Amino acid sequence: MKKYYEHKQLFILIHQLFLIIFLCYEFLQESIIGTTKILPLILITIMVFYGAYIHFINIKENKTLSQFSNLLILTAWQFLLTLNGNPFFYTLSIVLSVVILYMTVQFLLVFFFQDSNYIYKKEKDSILKMICLLTLISKLINDTLFAFLFSFQIIVSFTCMVFLFLKHRKRIIFVLKNEKKHLLQSVAILIVPLFGYAVLFANSPEHLNNFGWYTVIFLPLFSIHAIAFKNHKFMRKYFLLKEYKMGLLLLCFLVFISSLGMLFQFNMITYFIILHTIFWFVLLYFTLLFHDIKTKTLYFDTEQPKTFPESSYVQHLIQIVKEEKLKVSFSNYLHDEILQDILAVKIMMNKSNKQEVREIIVNTLDDLNLSIREQMQEYHPTILKTLTLKENYSNLINMIQQKFGNKNIDITFNCNDDFFLVEPYHLVIYRIVKELVTNAFKHSKCTNLVVKLALNNDEIELIVKDNGIGQVDHENYEPNDHRGWASIKEQLFLLNGNMLISKCSPSGLCITIVIPMKGDESYQYFINR
Repeated sequence: MKKYYEHKQLFILIHQLFLIIFLCYEFLQESIIGTTKILPLILITIMVFYGAYIHFINIKENKTLSQFSNLLILTAWQFLLTLNGNPFFYTLSIVLSVVILYMTVQFLLVFFFQDSNYIYKKEKDSILKMICLLTLISKLINDTLFAFLFSFQIIVSFTCMVFLFLKHRKRIIFVLKNEKKHLLQSVAILIVPLFGYAVLFANSPEHLNNFGWYTVIFLPLFSIHAIAFKNHKFMRKYFLLKEYKMGLLLLCFLVFISSLGMLFQFNMITYFIILHTIFWFVLLYFTLLFHDIKTKTLYFDTEQPKTFPESSYVQHLIQIVKEEKLKVSFSNYLHDEILQDILAVKIMMNKSNKQEVREIIVNTLDDLNLSIREQMQEYHPTILKTLTLKENYSNLINMIQQKFGNKNIDITFNCNDDFFLVEPYHLVIYRIVKELVTNAFKHSKCTNLVVKLALNNDEIELIVKDNGIGQVDHENYEPNDHRGWASIKEQLFLLNGNMLISKCSPSGLCITIVIPMKGDESYQYFINR
């Protein structure tokens, strides 16, 4: 396994320890006192717990999840520092708010666009990054200039998001429509308690400090959390009691802690110190568990399955080990068996004095190189994030056309610039396009080929038609290379897609594929992949 996950575990442990030390410092200084601090401390505790939880389930080291976890932890510290009246801590909280604003906008856009490329992405990144840096620098120069640039950063960030959402409104509407249930649930869970709190303390302004900022930060973060982890059952495996029993147990714990507080006259912040200390030991337990399982998985081939604990966390770790061993094995094969042979042949080629031998070696190497690239592309298609989907598919078609350079076929590719597909549909369509276009080059004997790709009413429509011989028996149509054709049928069956095969006029073949794109699972797939 990569070291990143282990390093992040240690970071979370150290961070939690620093948080406890800071709370103890605040307790000794008596700078965080009074009921006005209860709500901020509760929200800070929730964010810290969520941030650590998201990290520990992120065994596959997904960058989006790491970004989400870091954002929650930074926001928690920003809120915590604002509770202290110390000028240094207050200044630090202001600086953090600049970084958090930048990270929040970037994360929201990454989530909605699934880390893919889109129009004006580079320009947006440059503008937001530059404004963020200028705002941070201005804090060292002048407070008035900083206030102006920070306000400007907020306006520009909001404007960029609105502009991009409008520019790519089809994608945004798709997400909102498919995830509206979970979005509304997260809004209800967050807004109703906060609204009740605001009404309860409407006549006490000191209880409502930074209240709007809490809402602005929490609403998108909790909404995204509701989407990404709506079906995640990682923690449920550890809480096997029924819900009412868990609630009763939690209530007893709160009553017990409150009784101790009344008996020993605890300060309010003491409760949070106790909670965070308990949580630190929970994190330590999972860290030690990970290292224990990692030690065993190093000898996974000889280890008896019964020696592994019965735990979903453990089984997930074992599965990751298996996947990584497969990747390493495949990589070693390419490096040791294929690439080394290529280098050896090239060395021998330079020693050959016969031109015909050199040509044979060069042609063999070219064929071998092409074969390897095709196998790697089949193993996992390379879709570049720096390009739009249209550009990726266009490059695929051009690559196939170059492969069959001896056939003079004109290709027309029709696709909107703002065409988008959520994961994993973009890979499915990539493989289908590759298979259908390749079949057309191999078997159709056509001179013109049209590929049309569109998204209408959340349905992916792919049309591939040619002016070739058009030999088709509709339902029983089966090209010579039927292995790829069987793969297409299997994908369509799993995705509830349909395929229509018909003759073109005056000649040729037309294949129309329609696949409904469902969003209720795709964004969970994206963030947990």
